[in-house]
Parts: sequence; C-alpha cells; structure tokens
Amino acid sequence: MDWIWNVLWPVLGLLTGFAAGWLTKRSLNRRHESRALNELVTYLHLKRSLAQIEPQPAEAGPMEARHRSAVQDLRENVMETLAHLTPGSGAVEVLMRMSAASNRYLREVAADPGSYQFALMELRRNLDEDLRILTDGRRDVEYLSPGEAPARKGPPSSSQGGTSPTGGTTLPSGTSRTRQ
Repeated sequence: MDWIWNVLWPVLGLLTGFAAGWLTKRSLNRRHESRALNELVTYLHLKRSLAQIEPQPAEAGPMEARHRSAVQDLRENVMETLAHLTPGSGAVEVLMRMSAASNRYLREVAADPGSYQFALMELRRNLDEDLRILTDGRRDVEYLSPGEAPARKGPPSSSQGGTSPTGGTTLPSGTSRTRQ
C-alpha cells in the first residue's frame, strides 16, 4: 500500500505545479490585456478630434483632412491593441466594432467630405458605447469619455517651473540646483 503513496505524492505535486504555472500565466495575460485596453481608453480620451461638438455642414479642407488622418491613426491604434489581447477575449469583438466604426467614418467622409462633422460625432457615439462595454466591471479597465480630456492651457508659468526658451528646465523661484 505504501507504493500508492510513493506514486501519488509526486503526481499530485506535478499537477499542483502545473496548475500554479497555468494560473500565473493566465493572470499575467489578463494584466497585460488590461494594460493594453487602458492605454487605448486613455488614447481615445486624449484624442481632441473626438471632442463633443455641434456638427454643421462644412467645406472639405484642412480640418476634414486632419480629422480623417486622426481617425486613420485611431484605427491603427485599435488594431495594435487587438494584437495584445488573448485569444478568445471578449474585448476582441468590441475592438472589431471600433475598427468597423472607424472604417465607416472614412467611407462616409470620402463620399461626402462636407458632412465630416456629423460622421465624426456618430463615430464618437459608437466609440463611447464600445468603451462603456469594455469598462463594464468585468475587466480592470477604467472608463474615460473619448475626446474629453481637458485642453492644456498655455505654457507653464516661470514660477511653477517648466522649460526655458533655450530648451532647459526652469525651476520654481527659490529652488536651488544642488542636491541635498
């Protein structure tokens, strides 16, 4: 009867080690996926082209081209994020919808450049819905509204530190450069 325990203990040890390794790999993959999704959410949040506006018919010109380029960059970023997801992830479907919405925007604007603001707001609505799905609590991803990052207000004042006209860093007044 001792021979059963002599065989069973190593087998149980092997199975326990395998399970621990598998769970660790799964946890690392999930953390990597959450990091990639959070980076995408932040990217979309900072994308000023997606800021809420009252759309109006507009002439095709430099602004339309700028927004088209921004949406192309957005689509590339979504596709890069797809590469960081684990196979079978629920986020794959959401990112595919985001990519399809970007493609739809590009098609509509190519057909009617004057309606780019309307198409842009439709794209924003679609992306916002998809971001809410990504951040519904099942993942460790924080929701940020697309294009809603506060605009930066001018250069920092010299009393707060910043960059000097020569490119060097300025320090707040009363601060010395010596290490303590």
